[in-house]
Amino acid sequence: MPAINGSKNKRIDMIGQKNRTIKTSGYIRKLSNLERMYLWSPYSDVSMVARIKGNISEEKLCSALDVVLQIHPLAGAKVVFDDDYNAWFSTDNVIKPFFKTVKMTSDTQWLEELQHEIQIPFNPETGPMIRFVLIHSETVSDLVVICNHSICDGMSLVYLIRDLLDIYTNPEQEIKVINPVNINDFLPKGGFSLQSAMMKLVMGNANRKWEKNPYYFDHNDAIAVQESYWEKYKFNTVLLELEPQETKFLLKQCRNKGVSIGSAVIAAFIAAHEDIVGPFVKNQKQLWVPFDMRRHATTSVDDVFGLCIGAPRFSYTYNAKKTFWENAAVLHKEIHKRVSKLDSHTMETPDSHPTFMDALSSFALLKEVVPEAYTKTENLKRYFQDEKNITFSFAKKSKSMVPGAIPSNLGPLDVPETYADLQIDKMIFFPVISDSVPLNLGGVSIGDKMVFSLSYPEPRDMGNNMTCEMIQIRNRALKYLGFPDKASENAIV
Repeated sequence: MPAINGSKNKRIDMIGQKNRTIKTSGYIRKLSNLERMYLWSPYSDVSMVARIKGNISEEKLCSALDVVLQIHPLAGAKVVFDDDYNAWFSTDNVIKPFFKTVKMTSDTQWLEELQHEIQIPFNPETGPMIRFVLIHSETVSDLVVICNHSICDGMSLVYLIRDLLDIYTNPEQEIKVINPVNINDFLPKGGFSLQSAMMKLVMGNANRKWEKNPYYFDHNDAIAVQESYWEKYKFNTVLLELEPQETKFLLKQCRNKGVSIGSAVIAAFIAAHEDIVGPFVKNQKQLWVPFDMRRHATTSVDDVFGLCIGAPRFSYTYNAKKTFWENAAVLHKEIHKRVSKLDSHTMETPDSHPTFMDALSSFALLKEVVPEAYTKTENLKRYFQDEKNITFSFAKKSKSMVPGAIPSNLGPLDVPETYADLQIDKMIFFPVISDSVPLNLGGVSIGDKMVFSLSYPEPRDMGNNMTCEMIQIRNRALKYLGFPDKASENAIV
């Protein structure tokens, strides 16, 4: 793992005693259980790469970033734990985000930087939970942004990059602070259901068991697990890219078939996976489909920086007896129906003891993946040896809920492409990944340049076998979409 040092352009990792008091001057709000789920996990980062034409000044960009952090408070926040171990966002005494500039030497250098940065843990208790890499040349540069999912989603990074370039080109403009929202305020409130009643009973019993012998995790525990994870895995991705004329052609095809581009691409990847790897089985015959709550909520939501998504979970099986476009139409209808109802079953997290969610989401689920990590701290040793701990049984049951695909499509962006003498050429979106989900997809389009990423943690002891398989899936998906000639042996074309 890279060394963690403290200086202007190096990492600062300050590990000390927990500050369990709340200084109201920098208080933002309490974290929801959903946000807290992503604090400690090794695969909880959301990333964006923006290719920008023009000669960017590092000094001006850093000055613009100082302003953008005022507009979007969570981008410059840390997490404070109170006496009851509830977590709160705070902007008190938070250092500036890590920012480095490197000279561009290749068109794919952004992947090397992303692979390096994504394996370095954020420390929520010092913050901020975002970092930047500018891969610079005088004619075109790549801006890489890596951020913890507890404070952002894909559209958050889009808005941050938009505002960053806007302030860069117009630094004297008046700014407006956009305070973060709590996504729970926008999720539909269901009435009584037997399922929810049963869940409350189950969680009530789990909480009572947990409170008899709770565990309290910190940054040292997270580092132990994350270092072990990234010693075993490497972040990797395969891209499906369409040029403007190709995107327009696909859009015409989709309109003729009554489906969206997003539904067609998702169906193409699922069909391709079935052809190359085989059909999904058991619990993997389901999808989780994140959508932007800002766009769909019944209450108006600003271009807020934060975790602001909904996500339905539903069963879906690709029917090989039907045509590709018939399958895409079935998928499109189901997604549209669920999103219109703001169906967000996968985002609902039941009430629990504050540290129960830490244990379940970031430590219990990884016990079998990186058991060696649980010898690195005394706290993890005790937790690992407590085999009857309720979170381990929950983790075992949660495996039956893992879907075959999580497609996160931001769609065509409604943001400017041009900022004075700078122009966004394309963007690449990387949602959170999982070693248990076969298809982790991230889609975004700007200026009719569409890019879908197929990202995954690749076992280091497998060589490039997994990447070769993912390339085959991408190539077959291109064929389903009508672009067989775009097939390539390269992950990034």
